[in-house]
Amino acid sequence: LDNCLSEQWAELLKENDPSVQAHQHIYNRIEPKILTDQDINFGKTPLIRIWKIYRQAAAILLIPLIAASLLYFFISKDNAPYETGWVEINSPDGARTEFMLPDGSKGWLNSGSKIKYVPPFNKLRNIELSGEAYFDVMQKNSLFTVSVNDLNVEVHGTRFNVSAYHDQDFTEVVLASGKIQVKGKTSDLDRTLMPMEKLTYMSDVHKYSVRKVETELYTSWKEGYLMLDNETLEQAAHRIEKWYNVKIVIQDKVLRRYRFKATFRDEPVEELFRLIALTTPVNYEIKKRSMDKNGVYQKKEIFLTLKK
Repeated sequence: LDNCLSEQWAELLKENDPSVQAHQHIYNRIEPKILTDQDINFGKTPLIRIWKIYRQAAAILLIPLIAASLLYFFISKDNAPYETGWVEINSPDGARTEFMLPDGSKGWLNSGSKIKYVPPFNKLRNIELSGEAYFDVMQKNSLFTVSVNDLNVEVHGTRFNVSAYHDQDFTEVVLASGKIQVKGKTSDLDRTLMPMEKLTYMSDVHKYSVRKVETELYTSWKEGYLMLDNETLEQAAHRIEKWYNVKIVIQDKVLRRYRFKATFRDEPVEELFRLIALTTPVNYEIKKRSMDKNGVYQKKEIFLTLKK
């Protein structure tokens, strides 16, 4: 029995598992107590002798069972996701929301955006994004992946912005620092981005382009700046709608292609369009919010027309 016990424990130690080695002191305390009856007097009652043998055998079998259970507990604790499922963070329409992740990474969600992930978010750092977010990723050995409609963005530690709203036919990835890998889900896209580069992926034709940009134009929204840089009024209207949670109707088609450059910070929507009207051939009308049949107020509507 002594040899059997030693052989069982030696086999476990050969695996070099830290959790098994950490319980060596338990084995050292149990072994002497199990073996104190080694000097069994075989002249004693057979029933007592059999009982002691069974007791020793049970103890020997119990040691590897305990060790295996502890090993499974520690491995599953580190690797298995919590049974609580997804953790989801939302930013309401017309708001911007700062967030912190369990691994120390942090970032911002733009209006009408959300992220979700499976805790504990340690060895597996996978984020699903809908909308727009800025990430400041903590450097770790494990890969940090942001998954959007058609792309995966893979990093270890860096700062970047991703815009991937479901109602737009393109995805934009802008790198502020470090290095990121952008991979297509349904295409052969596999591109490494360097700082101050923007990748635009057109999902309808499965094509992409990369160019140098001023990253502040695409990341300053988290500080409350709405920066429009030579954008068409149609493109600007789309961003303003999300920023203020309003509906914009461009009634003259010629205005859709009109381009302008402007920077706003925390101005009310009424002040924003007053300033636009001062410097562009645009008239605007803001209609009061109306209530639907269910008693819910609709979005504020803003109508844009060409100045006569």
